[in-house]
Formats: sequence, C-alpha cells, structure tokens
Amino acid sequence: MYKKLILTIAVCLTFSVMLRAQQPQPVTLSMIVTDNKNKSVNSIRKDQVHVFEGKVEQTLLSIEPDERPIDYGILIDASGSFRRWINPALDVLTLIIKNRRPSDEIFIERFVSSDKIENYREFTTDSAALIKSLDGFYVESGQSAVVDALYMGVVHVDEHNKSNDGRRKAVVILTDGEDRNSFYKQETLIQLLRETGVQVFVLGLVDDLSNQSPYSKPGARDRAEKLLRTVANESGGRVFFPRDREELVNAATEIIMDLRGQFRIRYQSTNVAQNGFHEVDVKFASTDGEKRRLFVPSGYFVGPRTPEKQEKKP
Repeated sequence: MYKKLILTIAVCLTFSVMLRAQQPQPVTLSMIVTDNKNKSVNSIRKDQVHVFEGKVEQTLLSIEPDERPIDYGILIDASGSFRRWINPALDVLTLIIKNRRPSDEIFIERFVSSDKIENYREFTTDSAALIKSLDGFYVESGQSAVVDALYMGVVHVDEHNKSNDGRRKAVVILTDGEDRNSFYKQETLIQLLRETGVQVFVLGLVDDLSNQSPYSKPGARDRAEKLLRTVANESGGRVFFPRDREELVNAATEIIMDLRGQFRIRYQSTNVAQNGFHEVDVKFASTDGEKRRLFVPSGYFVGPRTPEKQEKKP
C-alpha cells in the first residue's frame, strides 16, 4: 500500500512537471516607439499595442520602460572607402560615449577586412579612457568585411556579463555598408541575432557608393542599404542613412535616445514553446489619429543556441 502511494505521487509529480513544461510561457521583447517625424517618444498605452504570432493575437500583459543598464559595442569602419567620413564618425562616436549612463559599459571595435577586426578598446565604464583611445584611430586599405564585423561584435557583446541577465545588449555600427569579402554569410549573422537578442543600430554613410564610383561595384549602394536595413529590422534596432555631418549628428542623437528610452513588452503566448525561432508581429492601433511606428525584434528564440559551424572563421 505504501509503495503504491509513493508510486502514485511520483507519477503525479512527473505529469505536473511535464504539464508545466508544455504550458505557453510569457514572452518579453524590446520595443522602440517613434512619432511621425521619426523621433523617439517615451509614452504609449497598452491598448495601442497588439501582438501577433502568426495570425493569432496574443494577450499583452504589460508595457514598461526598459531602464536596464546596457552593454554595447561601437563598431567603426576603418577601411579606405570610409576615409572621407572618419572624422565626423569619430565625433559622433565621442558624442555617444559622453551620453552613456554611469552603469553602461562600452567597447570599441575597429574593422577593415576579415583579418583586421580588433577590439580596439575593451569594455569599460570609463568614458574618458574610451575617448582618449580614439586619438590613435586610423584608416587603412582592405576589403571591407561588414558582416564579419557585426558577427564578431555581436558575439563579444553577448558574452560580456554573460551571467547577468539584467542587462540589455546592443551594437552601434558606423560604416558605408559595402561588404566586399566577409567570411560569415548574412544568413549566419541573422541566425546569431535571433539567438542572442542583441539589438543593432546603424549609421550607414552610403552616399559615396554609386555606380560611378571607382571604388565600388555596380549596385553597391542598394546592396549596402539592404544589408544594413535587414540587420537593424531583424534585431529591433534602427537604421539611419545621413547625407552630411548635421544629419549624422542628428541620427546619432536619435540612437542615444533609443539606447536610453526603450520599452519592454510582455505578453502571454498561446504557443507551446517549442525550440527554435518564433516570429512575432507587433502593430500600433491609433485611438485618436496619432501616428506611431514600433521597432520590435522579428521574433524570439527558444532552446539551446546553434553550435559554431565547422567552417568557423580561423
């Protein structure tokens, strides 16, 4: 009798654990909100946001300001094709650093070709040291490896403070966007973004990429803009294509606002959380004619990360 009772309890406990494991879990996503002038806003109502998985609307539980500290990398193109922009780019990099919050940590990545990607300045909260390190920054010739630079930057950010899940993760990249010779494929980068949840913010200085340029291949600008838009949209970040120094400063200011003033939306998914990527669509519903645009990751990932591929970059 006693053994049967123990067996019954064990079966019930096992079933209960299995049942809980199969229950849909709450999902949390980052969200940036902008107005009709493409400026960040810091208020939105719960009834204005609708979340869908597939065509099924989900139950939105909460929308809260995301005040977590941030670990982020600033990735700067040091290839010859970026030479004209390097001084304005260093100026806005300094602006971004000066506007970091005390608990935010920043590292700087300098990149040219696939074999010239370096952690130019490691993670620190010392703004003065970050800015001082830019004094020796230089450009050099090489085949731009934008995808590789993003891949390596995202990995480095993701691994920093790995045991602390109370921090946000992001990268800001300044580049002309022309990828000439990356080892990693764009699809591999997208998979990494989906699995890590690192946001990508882009300052894409693409004006010099044209069919008439002696340094670029035909269609270079279109390909660069497509790549940069894709990685930003996929990750829930934003992309800007400034045409001069003033627009570059304005775009950098918007990114500073985005880094500091985001939301976290939390909703109850109707789907059993099977391993893999789950696509999400978040829509804004105006109740008074106002216009808003929502920037949210394209979905969320469940389960173990994809192992590094055999063709891993040496």
